[in-house]
Amino acid sequence: MTFWGVRGSIPTPDEPQARYGGNTPCVLLSCSEGTLISLDGGMGFRWMTADLMAGKAGRGEERLHLMLAHCHWDHIQGIPFSPMMYVAGNRVTIHGRQSFEGGLKETLLHQVNPSYCPVPNFFLLRDVGATVEFHEITDPVFHVGPVRVTSLELPRGNRLACSGYRFEDQDVTVAYLTDVEYPLGDPGTTSAALELARGADLLIHDAQFLPEEVQERVNWGHSTWRQAVELGNMAGCRRVALFHHDPGRTDDQLDALEVEAARLARGPEVFVAREGLALDL
Repeated sequence: MTFWGVRGSIPTPDEPQARYGGNTPCVLLSCSEGTLISLDGGMGFRWMTADLMAGKAGRGEERLHLMLAHCHWDHIQGIPFSPMMYVAGNRVTIHGRQSFEGGLKETLLHQVNPSYCPVPNFFLLRDVGATVEFHEITDPVFHVGPVRVTSLELPRGNRLACSGYRFEDQDVTVAYLTDVEYPLGDPGTTSAALELARGADLLIHDAQFLPEEVQERVNWGHSTWRQAVELGNMAGCRRVALFHHDPGRTDDQLDALEVEAARLARGPEVFVAREGLALDL
């Protein structure tokens, strides 16, 4: 797996954030039998798909599954800028839960309306470019090739729920929980989070806030790094990746945060996710 975007809310191209990276969420899982799964489609998705297409000389031959936590801008803004979407022969299946009446496709069409999106959205409308399919998640368990996927809704304060994911392939489990806000600030109150994270080899978890910031940001729909570590402790995870960093959080601050988070861990290895980090699980 490789992190292609780890920043939350907005892209951050500034020098103080350069080491950890400023692209919004995208993580690539390279699974067995050649199965490729992208976790979210932020600006990292643009660069990840460009990398997949490199050297293909315009040939469409990629098959990709895109799992959306939700359809806020920072989780989808890389989709219309992805070179993969404009090449015939590529196949992209977008998985998620609807926000607008009419389903997931209608939700994305609202977001790439040509009145304010500078690139064409025809790949969502008709058979031009990649073949794009939509999977509205209704059953909590489904399969993507050999990968068993569990998707449950996670709380976000007074906002629409977000989709969390658990991926099981052979003997490896990855859990992806971003944009989650726990009732009363306690991950232990959310059975869905515990179920998704249980025994995971890697838990990728929202860590946008510092503990001292959260009281002023109720109903913003995010977690603290401490809550991420606490869930990893409770769920018996092997590793915890702190993810979806605040756009203003500098590299030096994230360095210090990683040291403090490691002290709180009771079992898991805790680290701060950064662009370009690749792990063989």
